[in-house]
Amino acid sequence: MFRYGLHYGGILGASSFAMFLIIYLTGNNPLGNASWLGAWIPAVVIAVAVKSYRTHEGKGFISYWEGFRTGLITALLGGVLSALLIYIFCTLFDSTLVERFKADSLAQLELMEGQFKSMLSDKMYDQAVDAYNNIDLQSIAMNDFYNKLLSGIILSLIIAAVYKRNKPQIPE
Repeated sequence: MFRYGLHYGGILGASSFAMFLIIYLTGNNPLGNASWLGAWIPAVVIAVAVKSYRTHEGKGFISYWEGFRTGLITALLGGVLSALLIYIFCTLFDSTLVERFKADSLAQLELMEGQFKSMLSDKMYDQAVDAYNNIDLQSIAMNDFYNKLLSGIILSLIIAAVYKRNKPQIPE
């Protein structure tokens, strides 16, 4: 099970990072709203991992928990690899990406200032501005990992239920 999680986790992390690069090369900020373009990747890779495990190791059968664990290991390792690659890219190749993300986020917050002020107090609005100002590369990488892990848990629960197939009971 760990072997499948490691193999497909590597594919998941590399695919997510490839989408990050595609978004970056098209001139968009891959840390911003455009990052949702790659939201389908974990679902596809986790489904392939669970189905592959069921086909090869389970000989066509897999319990719910085996499917869940396979998907969870895939999501965990894929999230680690993706966050690590994003951290390395932002450190070595484009260190201004985080600053541009913060500037874009603060500009969007200012555009929506009227709507927020009607819903939130001035103190809460100032806290939101301070939170954006305190964003750094480590927090972005950790946030990316946590997002991939949380979505991986949810996807693993669903995909394990879809691919679950118990061995038929042979009467004695």
